[in-house]
Amino acid sequence: MRSLRGGIIGIILLLVCTVLAGCNFKDIDRRIFVVAIGIDPGKEEGVFKVSLKLAIPQGDVTKIDEKMLILTEESESISEALRRMKSKVEKELDYVHCKTIILGERIAAKDIRHVTDWAVRRRDIQSILNFAVGRPGALEVLQVKPPSERIPSNSLILAMSGQGTESPFISSVYSYQLMRNIYENGIDPILPIIEAQGKEQFLIDKIALLDKSKIKLVFSPNETRLFNLLSRSNLRTNFPAHIGSGMYQYYTESSSSSYRIVTNRDEEPYIRYTIKIRAILEENSTEEMITHHMLKKIGKAGAAELGGAVKALLVKIRDSGMDPLGWGLHYGARHWNNGTEMAEWGRLYPRLNFQVNAQVEVKYSGMIK
Repeated sequence: MRSLRGGIIGIILLLVCTVLAGCNFKDIDRRIFVVAIGIDPGKEEGVFKVSLKLAIPQGDVTKIDEKMLILTEESESISEALRRMKSKVEKELDYVHCKTIILGERIAAKDIRHVTDWAVRRRDIQSILNFAVGRPGALEVLQVKPPSERIPSNSLILAMSGQGTESPFISSVYSYQLMRNIYENGIDPILPIIEAQGKEQFLIDKIALLDKSKIKLVFSPNETRLFNLLSRSNLRTNFPAHIGSGMYQYYTESSSSSYRIVTNRDEEPYIRYTIKIRAILEENSTEEMITHHMLKKIGKAGAAELGGAVKALLVKIRDSGMDPLGWGLHYGARHWNNGTEMAEWGRLYPRLNFQVNAQVEVKYSGMIK
């Protein structure tokens, strides 16, 4: 009886193995890896120009320079453009290593929701890839190949993910974050802007604010740095402090930012920001000896300048009508009238005032030998 049962189980396993035979599997030498996707408007209205940056695997692992190929196709549908591009190569297009989607500036100025919806639905594209705006276009950004780049599009991946450079001007936006901020009440999406400067260099030092669908405001590099100071902790950067005719620069060893929304009935609503920075003196334009007393003066002057700059940025954000820092989401999370809280916030938002308490403690005068 047991032998009969074992025989039946063996036959079933054999049939299952036959069904699961890897007929659709393709070896790595039959694949071309898509590492970045660029989407621009086509020549005709309602048409997308889709560009793929491909990394072609090499047989010799000791090669220091991988081959790269860019395919471009225009279609009314992004999916259709990708299907057509499969006819231009002899190997299977593989998106498992795709880490970046670049939206042309003209696409971002019109509507990004179509592209975002496609990206999160696509089953073989990860939700942790980075979104960015390409200036003047996505294709121009994909064509940039810095001399230091050894793997196609690796420079963009390292810059956008923070695994390489740690720039205070770069904000990483993953596809799942972008999709959430588009459809979530109380917060608006942002996107970093990548500018192509010739064929060998790009610049990432600005962010764009979007009103759920398109760009409404672009921050300057300094505003971008201040925004990153407010939106993430321990930003590695420097800020100025002026005392008389002297200019000092301090490096932020650690930083934190928090805020509280105050809506008392007897006064206008306001947001109180508290910014704490521990810093190291990095530059001194004067011949004055740096003492402990002088470090305190530099910290006080730096805090005053920083507070004024942050308040000007907050007022600019409020006047734009957008909410990239998620104040509305914060307000809604602390009020339990789900039917009316967002309407109440909409009435409060244009009247918001701001108080900024910046605390800069310069602990160290730097190394002088």
